[in-house]
Amino acid sequence: MTTAPTASGNSKKLIIGLAIGGGVLLLAVIALVFLLIGRGLAAPAALDTPTPSDTPSSESPAPSESPSDAPEGDEPPPADTSVGFVSFTAPTTTLCDAGDEDNQPPKPPILVSWVSANAVEAYYLPNSSEDISTGYPIPLNGNQDQILIGDEPSLFPCFHETEHDYTIVLVGSGGTQVAKHWNVRNVGDQ
Repeated sequence: MTTAPTASGNSKKLIIGLAIGGGVLLLAVIALVFLLIGRGLAAPAALDTPTPSDTPSSESPAPSESPSDAPEGDEPPPADTSVGFVSFTAPTTTLCDAGDEDNQPPKPPILVSWVSANAVEAYYLPNSSEDISTGYPIPLNGNQDQILIGDEPSLFPCFHETEHDYTIVLVGSGGTQVAKHWNVRNVGDQ
C-alpha cells in the first residue's frame, strides 16, 4: 500500500527548505558585514564623494584664505651653516678625596659632553685659552671618554688647585672658531 503524500509532510519539507535558505541568506549578510568592516568602511565614504554630475558647472574653486608661507618665486631660507654647539653639558663641581698616606684615591675625571654643528675640527684645552695650537684634538661629538692627554684621561688636579678652567673649541670649514669655557671647583678634600 502506498500512501499519498500528505500536506503536513510537504509543509515540513517546505519549512526545512525555507529555514536552510534563510540560514544561507543570513550567513551571506554576515559575511558582507565582515567584509565591509575589514575594509575599514572606506567604501561607503568613497560613495559619498560628489561626481561631476552632482556638482554644478557654474561654481569655481574657492580661493584660499590662508596666505602661503613663501611668496611665489622666493626660495626657502638657506640652511644654517654656522659653527656651534648643539648641546653642551659640564658639571661645575667635583669631589676630591684626600685618602691617607697608604691610600691615594684616583683623581676624578673631568665630566663633559658635547655635540657640535657644522664643525670640521674640535680641540680640548685644560685652561681658559682658545689657542688651538696648544689644544688636544677631540671628536666633533663626544664626552670625557674621548678626551685624552697623550694616552691618559683628563683628570681634575686635586690638591694642586681648588678650581680649574677648561675649554672646548670648535673650528668651522672657513676657520671660524666657537669656544665653550667652564670652571670646575673642588668641593671635597683640599
